[in-house]
Amino acid sequence: MKKVTLILVGILLLVAMTGCGKNKVSITAEDVTTNTIVIKKDSTIQSSIVEAFDKEYYSQDELEVFIKEEINDYNKKNGENEIEMHSIHVADQKASVVFNYNDIDDYSTFNGIDAKLLTTSQALQDEKITSMLEFVDSKNGGTVSKETALSNSDAMVLVIKQALDIKIDGTILYYTNVEKTDKNVLQSNEENVAVIVFSKKK
Repeated sequence: MKKVTLILVGILLLVAMTGCGKNKVSITAEDVTTNTIVIKKDSTIQSSIVEAFDKEYYSQDELEVFIKEEINDYNKKNGENEIEMHSIHVADQKASVVFNYNDIDDYSTFNGIDAKLLTTSQALQDEKITSMLEFVDSKNGGTVSKETALSNSDAMVLVIKQALDIKIDGTILYYTNVEKTDKNVLQSNEENVAVIVFSKKK
């Protein structure tokens, strides 16, 4: 009886671990359809670039070589394995590439995009946020003051100016200058600085 109980406990643990893995937010080049950034629980970053690949002289092999050269050059200057190519997919006259980044600074520098992750106390002092008065409450769609949105000292704040989908591996609490398209997915634009307050807990 004891042996059977141990086996059942082991099966339940395995199922639980498998379930946790499925809940992790991640993207692959084969599945992604638009430019995307994923903020992981450990503050590492995944991102995708999706571009037209519709010329006869375009070559996937040459594209891969070019990307790897760019990554190698960056890593030589900034540290080993700061960036890696996760996956690449070419189909239907489109090329999709997914990258892994060590942190938001590597993502920002490599892509020339204005992006940063802040604590809420840092965000209250940030010049891009000080002029913002209201945030949207992700739970009910209502509005709250900047001070309320940034009152949770355990929360993190993403600040970014780029048109893309933003996926959070956690819980979105408040946001401004973005559209919510799914539970943990927001869509930003090139015209406005997007600010997302989130918890790493789900």
